[in-house]
Amino acid sequence: MPGKLQVLNIVVIALQYSLVVLLYYFLYRVVKLAARDLNRLAFDDLDDSIVNNTGVSDADFSSQPRLVVVDDHQELLSQTFFTIVDSLTIGRSQHNNVVIDSSFVSHEHACISKVKHNYLLADLNSTNGTLVNGQQVEEEIALVDGDIIQIGAVTLKFER
Repeated sequence: MPGKLQVLNIVVIALQYSLVVLLYYFLYRVVKLAARDLNRLAFDDLDDSIVNNTGVSDADFSSQPRLVVVDDHQELLSQTFFTIVDSLTIGRSQHNNVVIDSSFVSHEHACISKVKHNYLLADLNSTNGTLVNGQQVEEEIALVDGDIIQIGAVTLKFER
């Protein structure tokens, strides 16, 4: 009988620790989701307020090339647009400018870089590839205004 009691005690302790771990994981996910929602609200407000607060006109702000999120049903991105200065990296790793937290996206998936007056998109040998206007990117491609870029479940539009 003591052997069964010890096994029962071990099982109960394991279940208690499992409950604590699941509780912490749940709290982590809630905080991460709340932070992402707050980020989205902040960047949506940027469209309206930052232009007026900094003295930069709408024409100056919109003249910078950027990627606009067209489709993100899985809510993988924290922003609705990403401004491109000289270069922009896209991938799953946290050091990228655009972080897409999906297993279909490579750690370093793609890069957009400015060369003279053009912006070139290069797929960085990603596992699942990058599409521009429905075509697989095999080598660097010059982006034009309105190009649709698809990486995993996320669709972005290049605006110039």
